[in-house]
Amino acid sequence: MSDLTNILLIPSLMLLGILLGRARVGLKAKHLEFLLINIMAPILMFAEIFKADLTGLALGNIVLLSLLYVGLCFGLSYLSSRNLSSKELGTVVINSTFFNNIFLPFPLIYSFYGDLSAALVFSLPTMILHNTVGVFLASYWGQGRFEKKVLIRAITYPPLLGFLLGFLARPLIPGFAATTAFAWLHQFGLLTVYLSLIFVGMVIPLSKESLLVFGNRITGIITVNRLLLSPLVAALLTLIFSPSEAVRNSLLIMSLMPPAVTNLLIISRFDLDVKSTSQSLFVPTLISVGAVFALRGLAVI
Repeated sequence: MSDLTNILLIPSLMLLGILLGRARVGLKAKHLEFLLINIMAPILMFAEIFKADLTGLALGNIVLLSLLYVGLCFGLSYLSSRNLSSKELGTVVINSTFFNNIFLPFPLIYSFYGDLSAALVFSLPTMILHNTVGVFLASYWGQGRFEKKVLIRAITYPPLLGFLLGFLARPLIPGFAATTAFAWLHQFGLLTVYLSLIFVGMVIPLSKESLLVFGNRITGIITVNRLLLSPLVAALLTLIFSPSEAVRNSLLIMSLMPPAVTNLLIISRFDLDVKSTSQSLFVPTLISVGAVFALRGLAVI
């Protein structure tokens, strides 16, 4: 798709999601989330990694880059909130470290480049850390204890299983990628790209209060961490490691993403600051999309 089409389509789908979220219809955000997490995203991960040309990608280097990025974001967010209460610190660190790594960046990256290979590999470590370390820390800061069932839920996370199955199936059934069945499966998985944008719109808390990002100290810290410090970390890592263009672009786009929408579930489950988390989603999401398109227009990505 052309960049003009993307500029029109991506916000339009998010707006559709916002309207659906406020309308009294049968479709709820939880229904779409179940469909995306348990069916659509696993199929997308399976199909994309199965057909991906990985010859030009240094998988180990991408994983290392992903881990370094998340680790530096964690360190900076912890330093920025170390004088806060335990619940406030947990809210800042979770939302500053664990970002939207599927629902928003995948549509952007795919629409720009038509290839998710680098993004898939980069998102895998962050996905695992989010569902293990992120939940462990949230339970500790929110309730003063660790939830023991987290590891099992993380290992059986459907998008992760889809990625692993696709990767393991590559040498076993290499001819499958040329079949009509795979073509249909791949196209079905790509619907995730568009449904994800609708889902983001549906779950973004839209209210007058959600516009006051810097009226809340905690939300302000999260926003600065995600939209200022995070891109600086990514830029520094690209200068040090000089990754391929595909990896570089994926990292820069990922670094501009707002907190993960699923953080709301984690924050709520462990009695952290739901209000600040909600406020850190709406305006930062709009700024994120605008920043990505601006960089695209300037030919930076």
